[in-house]
Amino acid sequence: MKRRWVSLGLSLLGPVSALLISAILGAFVMLAIGKNPLQVYAVMISYNLGQLDSIGSIFYRATPLIFSGLAVAIGFKAGLFNIGVEGQYYLGAFFASWAGVYIKGLPAYIHLPLVILFGIAGGVIWAWLPIYLKVKRGAHEVITTIMMNSIASAVMLYFIHDVFMDQNQGTLGAPRVRMPPIQPTARMPTMLGFLHAIGIDMPNYVAINWFLVLAILAAVAVYYLLWRTPFGYELRAVGQNPQAAEAAGINTKNIQYQAFLLSGAIAGLVGLSDVLTYFGYLDIDFPKGYGFSGIAVALLANNNPFGIILSSLLFGFLERGGLGIQALAGVPREVTTILEGVVILTVVTVTAIIGRRVRAYERHMAALATAAEPPIDTQAPGRGQ
Repeated sequence: MKRRWVSLGLSLLGPVSALLISAILGAFVMLAIGKNPLQVYAVMISYNLGQLDSIGSIFYRATPLIFSGLAVAIGFKAGLFNIGVEGQYYLGAFFASWAGVYIKGLPAYIHLPLVILFGIAGGVIWAWLPIYLKVKRGAHEVITTIMMNSIASAVMLYFIHDVFMDQNQGTLGAPRVRMPPIQPTARMPTMLGFLHAIGIDMPNYVAINWFLVLAILAAVAVYYLLWRTPFGYELRAVGQNPQAAEAAGINTKNIQYQAFLLSGAIAGLVGLSDVLTYFGYLDIDFPKGYGFSGIAVALLANNNPFGIILSSLLFGFLERGGLGIQALAGVPREVTTILEGVVILTVVTVTAIIGRRVRAYERHMAALATAAEPPIDTQAPGRGQ
């Protein structure tokens, strides 16, 4: 029991110390531009937590990051670096948008789940080629997924501009490069009605929606899958030591193949909160960067699904707070980007150091436990007589 608590404490030490170091480094950045760090942090906290619209915005911003962090974490757990979440959610958003626009005549309770499934399919399809090249030809997934990200961006823009562009936007000004609006039956409702019903007077312009609940349920499902199922055990075994897993009879290539496709399936959900709720159409200004932010989210959470929820909220807090300190404290928006970068670099560095300490401690405790065991012939003195 003591060993477990010590290991847990060491694991938590990484993200906690990384956040503290990031706050200190961020303070030096603010001093360099002539701002009082304590005042800036106070403005950020009061702006984020002192009004309902900011709280709702934090949850809205965290929603795609939860999906992205989960997709990255599943790859990490299997010993894979799925840097292609970015491209996978582009294709997921396009597939979902196509289904939301061109599949007609269905009631909402069928159309919306179908659109979500199309988004999942888009992520899976774009994840298939990198993992196929990995398990069949030995191509490194980092290289192939980076290339697939660029291709996904170009393919999506081609479809939006040249194939499915909305031609019925009126005659006022230049037409936007976008697909037609998604049908109402394929739109995800906001949570405003529910929040108002339970006494939370969230402003009507806040786009917090039911994808937040779906993201939390996905985190619970991923946790159960990784730590409570035989597949999860094999996946973690392959990620920790593929040679030992292979020697134990686990088909490592098959596990990696399935894990990567599962990662792509979750990645396909990343952009749907924006497309199906806030925007209502897919356009050239579709939000970018969630896939790369998900890497930082997963690292900060040490790939723990519940920690991913918390780290996603932290990044949502920083993004929303950046608007507050820009408007109220005169801090340039770029400083928030610097803070996020500092968090990422600090997390990577501190997590690597603490991770080595945790593994060394566990090896030491395992060696002590083995040395303390009595010889086999003394454990059952009457056996065999």
